[in-house]
Amino acid sequence: MSHLSHTRVQTDKVALQRGAIYHGGVLLSDGVGTSTVELYDGLSTSGELLDAFRAAVSDHESHIFERGIAIREGLYVNIGSNVSAFVLYYEPVAQGSGEE
Repeated sequence: MSHLSHTRVQTDKVALQRGAIYHGGVLLSDGVGTSTVELYDGLSTSGELLDAFRAAVSDHESHIFERGIAIREGLYVNIGSNVSAFVLYYEPVAQGSGEE
């Protein structure tokens, strides 16, 4: 496994580009209600569901994939309600990999 990077995602968006490797994430719920985050291989929620997080009030959930999941189109993150923080871990697109 190469050096992992991480980023905090606060809004619905394409967080990783095609060719990156997704290694997991951590969801922290706020003190108001259950929180959810879904991750899709695609440019919107119409892509393939890769991972889903759900954490109870003031709790957390983490998922780790040691070998990682190659992103084919882009990693779209759909942030639900009551999310205090969501951090994802990944290997960036390799320089000179030919990915556009």
